[in-house]
Amino acid sequence: MSRLLLRVSLCACLVQLPAAFNTLAMRSSLQQGARSDSPRMASAAVTAKKAAIVDEVKGHMEGASMMFCVRSEGIKVNDMNMMRQKFPESVTVRCVKNTLVKRATEDFPNFQGGDDLLAYSNYWFFVPEDSMRETVDIWEDWIKETNKEEENGIIGGMFDGQVLDPKGVVAITKLPTKQELMQQTAVLLKAMPTKLARYLNEAGATRVARATKQASGQKLVQAVKAMEGKKE
Repeated sequence: MSRLLLRVSLCACLVQLPAAFNTLAMRSSLQQGARSDSPRMASAAVTAKKAAIVDEVKGHMEGASMMFCVRSEGIKVNDMNMMRQKFPESVTVRCVKNTLVKRATEDFPNFQGGDDLLAYSNYWFFVPEDSMRETVDIWEDWIKETNKEEENGIIGGMFDGQVLDPKGVVAITKLPTKQELMQQTAVLLKAMPTKLARYLNEAGATRVARATKQASGQKLVQAVKAMEGKKE
């Protein structure tokens, strides 16, 4: 009887073995599939993140007239956050990988050509025209106060399709903005009627004086001739 039970048990085990092997094989296959999908999912997530950053940088470029960069090394995060508070609200300062900056410039010809600036780790300043002078002045003052002129001075920038060296960036900020030119033109136009009237008045007075002088001269000549006639 015991032998019979033993045989029955062995047969039952042999019947269950293929099913167990199939289950193990399925589990192994699923695990391998999960492992192979994991890198692909991670890669897709990284690609999507980079694409999002590029779109954000393009958004910064749309409102900027000039871009310039400084080395990020040696600048504490708290210091840069403090500086962001000092800059005009329209200015964006961001540390972006050089490859992503280059990708973003593909849609902005006015910021292309600065490949030599795309080296090391940089903070990029995206500056509208009416904030260029103030932004550069604030940064220049800070690096002078903190003795960081050599390590964190302006490296260069791009403006209207031109690549600028540090002196070029500063020089561009000294030019009058479009708003300032419009104001100067308005002042000139407003002053023009007054100046024109003054000029006309002065010109009229000169002509009157000249005519009076000529008339006086003619009368004198006539008087002299009259006297000579009487003498005869």
